Amino acid sequence: MIANLAMTLMGLWLAYHAIFATAAGDVGAFETLFAGAAVTLLAAWARRTDLMTWPSATNMVLGLVILALTGVARTIGIDALASFWVLLLSGIAVAIVALWSILYRPDEAALRRQSVAASDQIAG
Repeated sequence: MIANLAMTLMGLWLAYHAIFATAAGDVGAFETLFAGAAVTLLAAWARRTDLMTWPSATNMVLGLVILALTGVARTIGIDALASFWVLLLSGIAVAIVALWSILYRPDEAALRRQSVAASDQIAG
């Protein structure tokens, strides 16, 4: 839960950074590299405690996208408008998925019953 809360704040910061950066689409900064690494590591941490793994997997992929965007921008360059949209949408998606993972708590007993029913159906 702490990792998801930190990812929510990091996603909001990424969206803020994309909109209010000194130059639109400036992703070559050290802060963006740090944010991509932080999102990836926080998603790996959240994966251990979440009941469902898809939110953390989604945020891991988004963190890797941010890292790749930063790497490409620093090595060969990238269009400022494209990097703006990738950074903005990645930040928004990280925040939404992490917040969803915090707020959604399925009934654990129902999940166990569903798992047992599925295994009984497979067994025959």
